[in-house]
Amino acid sequence: MINQFVRMRLNLIIAIMVIVSSCTIHPAKKDLPPNFQPFFEEYGVQGCFLLYDVKNDLYQIYNSSRCEQGFLPASTFKILNSLIGLETGVLTDENMVIPWDGVVRTEEAWNRDHTMASAIQYSVVPYFQEVARRIGPARMKEMVDDSDYGRMDITKETIDKFWLWGNSRITPWEQMNFLLHFYTNKLPFSQENVNLVRKLIILKQTDKWTFSGKTGMTVQDGKNIGWLIGYLEENGKVWMYVCNMEANTENSEKFRESRRGITEKVFKSMGLMEE
Repeated sequence: MINQFVRMRLNLIIAIMVIVSSCTIHPAKKDLPPNFQPFFEEYGVQGCFLLYDVKNDLYQIYNSSRCEQGFLPASTFKILNSLIGLETGVLTDENMVIPWDGVVRTEEAWNRDHTMASAIQYSVVPYFQEVARRIGPARMKEMVDDSDYGRMDITKETIDKFWLWGNSRITPWEQMNFLLHFYTNKLPFSQENVNLVRKLIILKQTDKWTFSGKTGMTVQDGKNIGWLIGYLEENGKVWMYVCNMEANTENSEKFRESRRGITEKVFKSMGLMEE
């Protein structure tokens, strides 16, 4: 009877170990709560920040509870949308033009023809909506799922807006996992396509460092939701970052500035990104 009980206990322990090993866990060695709050307060926003020092396998996490919450990805999805467009042949290269549809929008830079490169630079939503329509819901869903990209609500009805409005959600941790897979190319895309998208999301480059990323902004539950996700390469080291914030909708211009402003202040507080 005792031996049977012991065997039952061992089987239970083994089952628990199998379940735990199959779960996605955050690989941080430490949770170091940095003093990033003043940077958010300066812009009048609330948010969170994930910073991963790849070489030392060390995370710094500001507002960890928010890092577990789901948000619309907004235009940060352009990274994955670009990869899927290239992999499916919907996008041929960075010079591929999609003509302006003639609809005048409030973003003046959107009211003209764009190449893939300029559409990423100016975050041209209509360009990538057309790319998504040409990809189609079946291929889009398959490749988004294969990329382990949050929980996207992809249907025929939502194909050109699921990342901007509606029920799609991705957490800052899931954004970080996607960035790591993107940077190390553990995604189902060719190295050539990954290299092209990496080139197109460079925000600033000096002879000392390269700052890459993609912004995003939308409205969710009556508040502005903003993102900047990417990485800094300097002195042979890489820091991955995810900056997420929210604020009331009335101060949109300062809110736009906060995404890059907060991120640069974080790096400069660490003695990085010096001109």
